[in-house]
Amino acid sequence: MTRGAVVAMVCVLLAGCGADDGQVPGDEPITPAAIAAIVQEHVDLEPRRIAESMVLAPELGERSTAAWLEYGDDVSLTVVVAPTSNGPLVCAEPSFFDECVDDSIDGHEVTIAWQQLEPEEDPGVVYVIDRREGEDALVKVSGASITDDPRDLDLGVPLADLAALVVDPRLSLTTSQTVVEQGASVDIEQGGPYETPAPR
Repeated sequence: MTRGAVVAMVCVLLAGCGADDGQVPGDEPITPAAIAAIVQEHVDLEPRRIAESMVLAPELGERSTAAWLEYGDDVSLTVVVAPTSNGPLVCAEPSFFDECVDDSIDGHEVTIAWQQLEPEEDPGVVYVIDRREGEDALVKVSGASITDDPRDLDLGVPLADLAALVVDPRLSLTTSQTVVEQGASVDIEQGGPYETPAPR
């Protein structure tokens, strides 16, 4: 089966690719496994580990749901959807980041935020954020050394793929039963990795 056919099949299973009407396609609470299934549609890499994640969730509220995916070369993604907040992780308080920039990436309107590398301390981090009515969707990219504007860097995952991921309307507090069922086939660890929450 060709890769195109595989993508088409995944699109059918996940209730349609490239939805851009902004409508939530169902009323089932999203699960970490369903988030991971959506991520795998947009990111053309094979994860070596997938886990539920509490990273970011305490910062964004009790209803936050997140998944963590680790790839080769020490690159990982934490993907979360949460009720709308006014905290620093969504650039409502931009002092948390070195930069918060609104941009259109392959036609997807997103906010890109980053902290740059601190030598011998921290490689830096990049967030791609979609702020919607009533909820926020975020992906945190860890592992790459953020030495400059991430739009000019190799993050290990194309920025366009991350933008398409966060604006996907299925990545929502509620999603379709089809997406939840697709997530049930994902081999996901319970509990997830521990990371220190972002400072306020």
